[in-house]
Amino acid sequence: MAYGSQPNIRTQILGKMLKAAREEAGMTAAEVQEKLGISKPTLYRYESGHTTPRKALIWPLCDLYGIDKEMRIRRLEEWADRAKKRTPLGAASNVGPTYTDYAEAEVLSTALRTWEPYVIPGLLQTARTSEETINRGLLAQPGQPLVSPDVVAGHMALRESRKQLLDADVRPQVWAIIGEAAIMTPPAKGDIDAHREQIQHLLNMGETKASIQVLPFSSGMHAGTSGSFVLMTVVDVELAYREGYGDGIFVENGSQVAMYRARYDRLLSEALSVQESRQYLHNFLGRL
Repeated sequence: MAYGSQPNIRTQILGKMLKAAREEAGMTAAEVQEKLGISKPTLYRYESGHTTPRKALIWPLCDLYGIDKEMRIRRLEEWADRAKKRTPLGAASNVGPTYTDYAEAEVLSTALRTWEPYVIPGLLQTARTSEETINRGLLAQPGQPLVSPDVVAGHMALRESRKQLLDADVRPQVWAIIGEAAIMTPPAKGDIDAHREQIQHLLNMGETKASIQVLPFSSGMHAGTSGSFVLMTVVDVELAYREGYGDGIFVENGSQVAMYRARYDRLLSEALSVQESRQYLHNFLGRL
């Protein structure tokens, strides 16, 4: 079936979310047509990302699909708003992605390739590492000496829910290149037990759920000196994501994504192989 316009990543993400909600409800396109009067071709265009549904249609669809969580419905509405915008996804635009946006795109990914020079990638962190990373990564607001416990708890809940992605029957292919600094840095000062737990967790995850490579200091200057990033394949579209202080940016432009891909390929060649990395982690764990 041909359409006049090609879907972009935002319309495809929204479409995937709507299709997942319908399938979770066990409803067919014919049943949606009968209940709401939306023709099957129109529903297909919504779910494939070729057409963005009106925001006013989100609530009736969610009601039909039995979605009673207001937060989830609001997120669908937000993506519907974003899908209609033509400005770039990113901190400098009106649709700047949040931590939750990234998590939602991550769930829809079929492949994730991450580069982290200084911290263990979130999907591969233990709970203790996540808590320490979040506590130190969040900055208190001006005039407030401490970050609100509720804010920390919210980030922790989302981080832990993200990790369930690797336990799903259908999960993305995950490839992680981790800098030696991240391996050598303990989750908390002097907490050797937490450090051992994290290294063992990497070894466990590397058996079946992720391909892990370590980039040692001995490699010298490398292609990832500009900082961490993730290459994501979402609904057959590849995009890059890089995180900053408090926000992040999705990179959709094909030539820019190609530059990130080239950097990642270079990092793969500069890092230890998967087997060499496992041996490195075993040896490092033995020295702790």
